[in-house]
Amino acid sequence: MANKIKSLRILIFVSLIALLGFTSDHSVKPFVKGSFLEIQQQYVDKPYLLLFWGIDCAYCMKELAMLGKLLEAYPDVKVVTVATDPFLESSIVLNKIFGFGLIQAQNWVFANDHPEILYFDVEKRWRGELPLTYLYDGEQLISHSGMLKKADVLIWLNNLGL
Repeated sequence: MANKIKSLRILIFVSLIALLGFTSDHSVKPFVKGSFLEIQQQYVDKPYLLLFWGIDCAYCMKELAMLGKLLEAYPDVKVVTVATDPFLESSIVLNKIFGFGLIQAQNWVFANDHPEILYFDVEKRWRGELPLTYLYDGEQLISHSGMLKKADVLIWLNNLGL
């Protein structure tokens, strides 16, 4: 019974997204080898946050919640999320991300049976520790492993002049 209710909620959520016209702008892209470089090239000279998260990562959920609330005041900040659970369904990714208020996020999901290949493609020494966040100010890409502190994000945002 619980699975049927959960499936019905996801179906309703995806239907609402389609009705509101979010499907073309808010799809979930497959994150494959080369996607990290593609994201960097897409945002050359533009500040953005890049968040790697996992569905069972409690710290990831706390970080996403904190950023969702914080970024309400900064709707123009570009946010990119990458779910590191291989082949996680798009509806689950969008449900999580939208649930945290990160409507403006561009979303990706690992699309490789061997996530180690993607870890290595992102950062040679990364072994999948989460959350992993990148802050880019238009010039410098800063890597942060572990949960971000709100104060650090505010400093980054203030340095952007936002």
